[in-house]
Amino acid sequence: MSHPDPSQQPQWQHPQPGQPGQGFPPPQAPVHGQYAAPGAPGGVPGGPGGGFPGGPPPGQYSGGYGPPPGGGGGRNRWLIPAAAGVALVVMGGTVWATVSLVSFGGPQPESVLPGSSVAFGKIDLSIDGSQAMELIRFVDQLPAEMTEEMDEPDGDMTELFAEGFVEFFPEARQADVEEWIGQRAGVAMWPSDDASAHFSEGSGLAVTLALAVEDERRAEEDLASLASSDDSFRYEMTNGFALLSTSDAALADREAQIGEHGSLEASDVYSGDVADVPAGSLAVGWTDFTRLMEVEGVAEDIQSEVAAETGEVSGRATASVRIDGDYLEARADVFDFEVDSADLAWLAESPGASVAAMESLPESTVMAVGASGLDTALTDAYESDEIPFLSGSGEMQEMEREFNAMGAPLPEGFTNLLGSSTAFGVTDMNLDSFFGSSYGSGEEVSFQYRAVGGDEGVLGDFVESVIASDPYATPPGVSTDGDAVVLASGSSATGRLGDDPVFQQTMQEMDEAVVAGYFDMRQVLTEAEVQDPSQWGALGLAVSVTEEGQRSSLELRWTPSGGGE
Repeated sequence: MSHPDPSQQPQWQHPQPGQPGQGFPPPQAPVHGQYAAPGAPGGVPGGPGGGFPGGPPPGQYSGGYGPPPGGGGGRNRWLIPAAAGVALVVMGGTVWATVSLVSFGGPQPESVLPGSSVAFGKIDLSIDGSQAMELIRFVDQLPAEMTEEMDEPDGDMTELFAEGFVEFFPEARQADVEEWIGQRAGVAMWPSDDASAHFSEGSGLAVTLALAVEDERRAEEDLASLASSDDSFRYEMTNGFALLSTSDAALADREAQIGEHGSLEASDVYSGDVADVPAGSLAVGWTDFTRLMEVEGVAEDIQSEVAAETGEVSGRATASVRIDGDYLEARADVFDFEVDSADLAWLAESPGASVAAMESLPESTVMAVGASGLDTALTDAYESDEIPFLSGSGEMQEMEREFNAMGAPLPEGFTNLLGSSTAFGVTDMNLDSFFGSSYGSGEEVSFQYRAVGGDEGVLGDFVESVIASDPYATPPGVSTDGDAVVLASGSSATGRLGDDPVFQQTMQEMDEAVVAGYFDMRQVLTEAEVQDPSQWGALGLAVSVTEEGQRSSLELRWTPSGGGE
């Protein structure tokens, strides 16, 4: 199997549901200068290039990183089941491939990878009884059209791993591979002073994949045959794992790094960060931004990918994908994260009531955002001269002028407009007009905005100022509902969003979120797109900031509502 030149190498192609045997991402040519968020599903959590987790739908991640092979020719095939591997496994062709759960039992890949690693990701597809129950619950809720062509689960992921291996080593026989391949894999990258160990010229990083094997003798027979015909593929066996890399130098450097720094498993920093990863995760990723950005050229390459200045980045992050029975969740946690010395400490004291803020929106809400305590957080930041996202005194003065023009001088203006609890919901939405131009469509978006403790007069003046700038727009109504000021436009149902069982199921246990979001797929999808829109449930989003701003979390959930009778 041949590959195009680096300049013509295609981007990763995500498989469609129903295409089994693609548990490993395809290879990518060694193009120096192309970094896309290593070490975690969907890219480095919270970092440049990371579409995780708020971008694509569950099971489809953009911006993930699969270390390309070293330069020097060869067919450049690789087996790096890290970021893209998670997505491919989640969207595989069988029930187990779609929603398998991790037990993380037995020897783990990090036990044979160096403690000097700056990024790491692993998949472990063996499961235990309690995780199987969660799986069954989740499968029962999937849309019928997703389960119609699924195989019956048998709990054995060996076939999937073997199919992924043969996909990129077609001369290997799948029946032979199934005899020795395991169900656990991990990949790590670390800084190396040995240029011959780098996965691509000038990258400064070496990469090795640890693939669990059940029969070392048979594994070595197959791997030796493959290595003899491919100069860019090297391997060695150790402690129940086949270590695969781009060169003998990389494998030698791994051993030297472990001798100097110990294993990643023994690293206090790594083990401390992953200790709180949700139990039963399908896969886990970890990245040390501080040390990664110290590698010569990495920061510049990331900036070139996102076409913007990244600034000084520090901190660490974990990412995970799991099944809870009620939902599929992708999560990212960042620790001590700063960009140009700015962090999220200003949100740390906000009460976690953003989900409750959305509950009073109409039951017909299609898309919603809720927040709690933003007025207090912004007031504290303003008084400390640390308003986020403002780069200088000129921007601060401009913001003050705008608030003064609305009759809401700062800092009281934050509470006047936002209240202590804030929610905005779109209550009727046509995607074609919402994301395109509304001119000529004759349609306006229906919405409701609620600010508990807001100022009715200030919000009324705000509405008038908006209307003055667009005399053709229909002004929203301004009213009160208990202690909340309500701006409403268009039609909406009379019931409460908080009483919807799908909303409750999706947003459960997100009580600490300082900002939350909700998207009802049942109201957006049409019968022209899916068989039964009512079975597709909703997406939920939550952002939490804890430990005085030293830790923040981002969760994205999909809660299907198939619920077979």
